[in-house]
Amino acid sequence: MLMPVVCTECADEMLSGVGLIPDGGILIETRVVPVQTVGLYRVACRRGHNIVMIADFQQFELLFESALEAFSDTYFRESVSSFAASLERYYEFAIRTLLIERSVSRDAIDVVWKSVSRQSERQLGMFIGLYTAARGYPPKILSSDKASFRNSVIHNGHFPSPNEAFEFGASVYELLLNGIKELRLDFYASMQEARNFTREKASEGVRPGEVPAQFAMSTTISLTNIGDPLPMLDAVNSVADRLRRHRYSDNPEPATHG
Repeated sequence: MLMPVVCTECADEMLSGVGLIPDGGILIETRVVPVQTVGLYRVACRRGHNIVMIADFQQFELLFESALEAFSDTYFRESVSSFAASLERYYEFAIRTLLIERSVSRDAIDVVWKSVSRQSERQLGMFIGLYTAARGYPPKILSSDKASFRNSVIHNGHFPSPNEAFEFGASVYELLLNGIKELRLDFYASMQEARNFTREKASEGVRPGEVPAQFAMSTTISLTNIGDPLPMLDAVNSVADRLRRHRYSDNPEPATHG
């Protein structure tokens, strides 16, 4: 998966008039870089500026986008895996949000999460318990049929048909959209603190003297998008269009977080 990174120095020069070109346009360098788990990116633009950026994304947002890209490229098995991973990482984010809502410290949250970090069933159980305690009723989760299908793909090597992969992705999409809406409406402050935790973890890799900028791009699943969501098919087509544009723009640049 690739994402565009805008050079902030080029943007500053444009605002001061340096980046203006003779025909009255503006020149702002962007680079298309491979996405990475750690949200700290370092890359040089073609004009020689060194870019240090912190991505304002949650892992589940990027994983869902990656799943759509895999589906668009006809990697249906990989898309199912990424859809499933996106849902699991949403559960992690929701767990952190709900624990923050109960005034649990970050250190304690880290200890709790470490105890279940390698056990997806325990993570799901923790999410169901915290959600039920907060809302008074259990959350909607994957149906048993969809969970069985996911397991057959991930653990048994099943190659799904395009329709199977699409339907699974649509089920995850609905769960994520509804879950995000509930977090935003009922636990907004705690949700924002959970978002800050991710940004702060990325900033731990900033070197002395570096002043990273923050960037984001539009993703299909987003904590910040309050507009009407795209239907699943439209979301797939939108991602496919973006992939075509990226592939005709420029080559991915290496980005590091060390």
